[in-house]
Amino acid sequence: CKSIRLSTPVAQGPAAKHSLSEAARLIDSAKSPVILLGLMASKPKFSAAIRNLLSTTTFPVVGTFQAAGAISREEFPYFGGRVGQIANQPADALLDSGDLIITIGYDAVEYWPSNWNKGKDRPIVHIDVVPASIENDYSPAVELIGDIEETLTALSPLLHRSHLADESARLLQMIGQDRQRLIAEAAKKSGVPIHPLRLVSELQKILTPDVTVCSDMGSFSMYLSRYLFSFRARQFLITNGQQTLGVALPWAIAATIVRPHEKVLSISGDGGFLFSANELETAVRLNSHLVHMIWIDGHYDMVATQERLKYGRTSGVDFGPLDYTKYAEAFGAIAFQIQSADQIAPTLKKAFDTPGPVLVGVHVDYRDNARLFEDVHEESIH
Repeated sequence: CKSIRLSTPVAQGPAAKHSLSEAARLIDSAKSPVILLGLMASKPKFSAAIRNLLSTTTFPVVGTFQAAGAISREEFPYFGGRVGQIANQPADALLDSGDLIITIGYDAVEYWPSNWNKGKDRPIVHIDVVPASIENDYSPAVELIGDIEETLTALSPLLHRSHLADESARLLQMIGQDRQRLIAEAAKKSGVPIHPLRLVSELQKILTPDVTVCSDMGSFSMYLSRYLFSFRARQFLITNGQQTLGVALPWAIAATIVRPHEKVLSISGDGGFLFSANELETAVRLNSHLVHMIWIDGHYDMVATQERLKYGRTSGVDFGPLDYTKYAEAFGAIAFQIQSADQIAPTLKKAFDTPGPVLVGVHVDYRDNARLFEDVHEESIH
């Protein structure tokens, strides 16, 4: 079989000098600029350039779900959090407060501009490897198109921002206090079924630099995307556009191939798991050392929540119980069940210590899920 040689990637340089100068002028003249990071910002070499920029300048930062891991722990006090799908987060208030937005590696599908920039008359500086997709709510004043690392390296010495705007500082302080409150509340949630915030709290403790997390799509992913923090580029993988049910397990299998010496954890709801559960055969055949965690509630919960909000009832979102232990065994895999909050950490440790693919099931209390959609206009519910 003849091997096929891959084409050589196009080598890009920095953005044009005149565009860099104009961008620097706009940024320095703004009173409260805010950086919005997108998917490409989480590419390791671009993430490193962003961290270098933030080490010499002072900006408040928010990221889309897909930008997870782009900033370091040192910049975390300036990080307002992640935004995506629903415009009701503290980070949305920070983004809304900006009189100029700097997008880095952002694609509109990650978080539609109509959700965060509708009717806004403020300049946008678009920094990416490709030109912006122009629309009513996203028409950049300047586009810096080129290699993001080289562009940021060239832009950084042109900027002279050493302090936060008062409103940005106030919002970041509020966000920091809110984080501490959530951490304290999550640790106290000990009921059964288990509250999503308690699960996120326990997952945060095991998210060491040698762990890769692959997230499917569903109600659970809203909790992970908002409240599980990563400080390594491409450590926490979140599906783009929040559309790909069933992606987590195949991603995890791929991650074990490209990162064979890391722990790999994929997470899905019970509905999303069934979209690609047959890939457990692939994982067993390849002896993929991964843990797949299933948050169980017996419903397509995000769809159910949206149906209740929009129609006042649900339809076609319930399915019967499944014995995940027997399902795993049918493929030659192993499964464990978490029965209480105190079992989360030890069960995951046992799963990671077990060779080959392991399923871990946990029943989840989604009664607070309507709060995910609080303060949202009806037209934002899809």
